[in-house]
Amino acid sequence: MPYALAMVDESIDDSGSGVSRWRAARSTERLQRQFAAPEFDDSGWDAVGVPGHWQSTPAFADHDGTLLYRADLRVPSLQPDQRRWIRFRGLCYSADVFLDGVYLGPTEGYFTTHRFEVSDLIADAGTSVLAIEVNAPPVRPEGPKRAMTGWFTDAPGAPAAWNPAGIWAPITITDTGPVAIRHARAICTEADTRRAVVSMRTVLMANEPADVELEAEIAGVVHRETHTVAAGENRIEWSVEIPEPELWWPHGHGDQVLHDLRIRAYGPSGEISDRTSRRIGLRTTSMTDFIVRVNNRRIFCRGINVAPFRHDLASMTTDELHAEAAAIREAGFTMVRVRSHVTRPEFLDACDTLGLLVWQDLPLSGPFARGVTSRAEEQTRELVDLHAHRPSIVVWGAHMRPHTAETRTTAAPNLRQQQLPSWNRTVLDRAITREFEKSDPSRPCVSHSDVAPHVPRLNGSDLALYFGWHDGEAADLAEYAATLPRLVRFVTNLGAQALPAQLGDGLDALVGAPGAEADTLRRVLPPADFETVAEWADASRTHQAEVLATTLDVLRVLKYRPTGGFFAGVWKTPGFGLSRALFDADGSPRPAFEAARRGVQPIHPVVYPPVTEIASRTTSKVGVYVCNDTADDVELDLVATITDARGQRSHRWSGHAAADEVTFIADVSLRGGRIGDVAEIALAVQRRTDGVVLGENHRSFVAG
Repeated sequence: MPYALAMVDESIDDSGSGVSRWRAARSTERLQRQFAAPEFDDSGWDAVGVPGHWQSTPAFADHDGTLLYRADLRVPSLQPDQRRWIRFRGLCYSADVFLDGVYLGPTEGYFTTHRFEVSDLIADAGTSVLAIEVNAPPVRPEGPKRAMTGWFTDAPGAPAAWNPAGIWAPITITDTGPVAIRHARAICTEADTRRAVVSMRTVLMANEPADVELEAEIAGVVHRETHTVAAGENRIEWSVEIPEPELWWPHGHGDQVLHDLRIRAYGPSGEISDRTSRRIGLRTTSMTDFIVRVNNRRIFCRGINVAPFRHDLASMTTDELHAEAAAIREAGFTMVRVRSHVTRPEFLDACDTLGLLVWQDLPLSGPFARGVTSRAEEQTRELVDLHAHRPSIVVWGAHMRPHTAETRTTAAPNLRQQQLPSWNRTVLDRAITREFEKSDPSRPCVSHSDVAPHVPRLNGSDLALYFGWHDGEAADLAEYAATLPRLVRFVTNLGAQALPAQLGDGLDALVGAPGAEADTLRRVLPPADFETVAEWADASRTHQAEVLATTLDVLRVLKYRPTGGFFAGVWKTPGFGLSRALFDADGSPRPAFEAARRGVQPIHPVVYPPVTEIASRTTSKVGVYVCNDTADDVELDLVATITDARGQRSHRWSGHAAADEVTFIADVSLRGGRIGDVAEIALAVQRRTDGVVLGENHRSFVAG
């Protein structure tokens, strides 16, 4: 029976447990020695929200470092043969936990779960004091890192002074029998229409040697096994087979069937000693040459990077998190990358339900100091325990840009710079990859992102490509891909940055936000060319949309040859600033959102090659293609409306676009006018049966 700890102000929940308001104080050497004692007088301390980030409380809005928490905990009496546990699901970043002055132990890792037995301390009904010393120093950009927080602390656009420190996820107290389930990992390792296999790793804590029966119930199948356990920790690996299962499919490819998996541990007396549950989907996933397959079907990944949706992530409601996932799917994206952080589980719940694929990263970004390997491996195991049952997660990401903390200043990475081995890439990332592969052999793991092919492993990684921003034109991506196809197998980030519509606190704050590439913006769009800052900001948003539209067109045509997918910038950032976000921090869509929405529809017409200039008074030819990412052949009509030096005319083609393929339709000719004249092609794909428009596109060409 769990007892939730929250900021409930002297109330008692249904179980008869509760806490008084949480109190907190900035740490001093004297308070650190005294604050955990039950009799300590904290009447002068400030109230603080739990769960929450302490900087959301006015009294601690400017505080970094260490904060001391106290709360009065009230619980009912523990029944005979029962054990009591306290569980923490989100402490940023590390903590020391005390109960009635007794030290329970340390925690580290902002998303990891920590569980302590308190049976001897609070067996009787009454009031106890829970005291927690939470430490979260600010993350500095200079020097190798030690705290594994990724974008949770330094997402693009985040407020510069923001620290997400605190007890930001719920705390619960749970009563169990003599055998408790400490960890439970469930992974679908096999799945087809004939059978599915769910492999489990269950860690049991027994108070004495005993025979324990484990039971798993899923999709109408009840599987039981008996194991002899020793006193203390016991690790048991077992599996259950489900005949003729209903499979989980990504959106657009089938139904999102989810099953309740219930795991029970029965003690020596035959009573349920502990239980846990998961919502699991039965499916397989793989990735070869960065082409993802689900249930052995290719899926072209039209993705978007996801940062923490709000800097105060703890304050978001479940409905808000589900709404973000629904909006991403509605826009046409098929995949999200939870980039360099671990988000709230409610968002991943929504991805499971909606059929959005997920590339889930560890919160590692930039170089790390030596000595973090064992902690990184531990957090890898924790991440697998937390989320391996989720069918939406199809790729694990280990480390983002391990080779440097410096901002990229070129459209493509410098291949020569990355040939020498480094401790982060060669030692740390390999250790994390081995841990992912050992803990979860059912999913692929990308060892490091934005790392070019290097000796001795020349398979490379997903790369960020910024043509049309740092240098060159967006259309240059097509030639780059033809020259170095291995480097365009999965584009992890792309496009240009833009300023928000609302300039808010001023330009300096916007161009100085984390991740802002102000020097590039000034080079691409010189401020002297604009009369006002507002005009300059508007131009940046227009440029962002144009670069994004061209880049997406190129990658759609390169589908599987060689591109397995892309992440089209960032969905939203947690603050205002110069960024690749499709939305401003207040939720207003930028022009780039419409460009992305148009460019990621399942059926998308494209003009290729993506030239922007045609010869004056000369006829040029470009190809028209239809990209069909659906699982079915589509009978369609394609209409091309051309406006050039010869006036306006239309062409119509009827036929079918093959399922999951890029279909060449025809070459069309354009006549260039005088230098500077603009020619245009507008494309519209209509379903032949009812005339419904399935996709549209537009391309302009300047005579030169």
